[in-house]
Amino acid sequence: MDRPRVIINVAQSLNGMIAGPGGRRVAISSAHDRERVLEIRSRVDAVIVGANTVVNDNPRLNLEGYASNHNSGPIRVVLDGSLKIPDNSHILDGTSKTVVFTWNPHRELKGADLIRMSRDHLTVNEILGKLWSMGIRNVLVEGGKQVIHEFIDAGAVDEFHIFVGNILIEGGGMILFDPPEDISGVASDIRIMQGGLLISLDPHSLMIAWKKKAKAI
Repeated sequence: MDRPRVIINVAQSLNGMIAGPGGRRVAISSAHDRERVLEIRSRVDAVIVGANTVVNDNPRLNLEGYASNHNSGPIRVVLDGSLKIPDNSHILDGTSKTVVFTWNPHRELKGADLIRMSRDHLTVNEILGKLWSMGIRNVLVEGGKQVIHEFIDAGAVDEFHIFVGNILIEGGGMILFDPPEDISGVASDIRIMQGGLLISLDPHSLMIAWKKKAKAI
């Protein structure tokens, strides 16, 4: 099945956390890394996040003034089965198109196009197939943990970048890979940046390691 090219990008602390306790947002990226993320957003057709990212971070997922060929930024896509994101979320501000995938048959959401699918069909591959049919050819997945894991499970990863910021998150934050050292064996490139390291993972090696770990559990 045809699907868009998938880029996953995430920021984590030195101890592997992508969020604070309870999913609380913590600023991890440096100014240079934020500029890098905006550059990626400027050349994709859509940015994908899960409902928890919207609830906890309330992101705008726009280009924040970054100069690009997009008039208003990429399409904002939210994976929200139960349709729990608040009505006042920034992504519903109308500055660019927002699409929400859900299995909830009842609630309406002003400011978003709802694509309703059955629970059985609300999967990564089905969603990517639908996005492809909408003319979307490349997407950026920005989180959260559950969504990223679902894309890895589906084998839908073409690029994977992790910015490791020079901070520690204490008190039981949300960890992306457990243990964090798991990424060291699948790294294809490591680059020093202002405020941290940018680690690029090899998708093929990541899939092999992911499947081995799943079998061992």
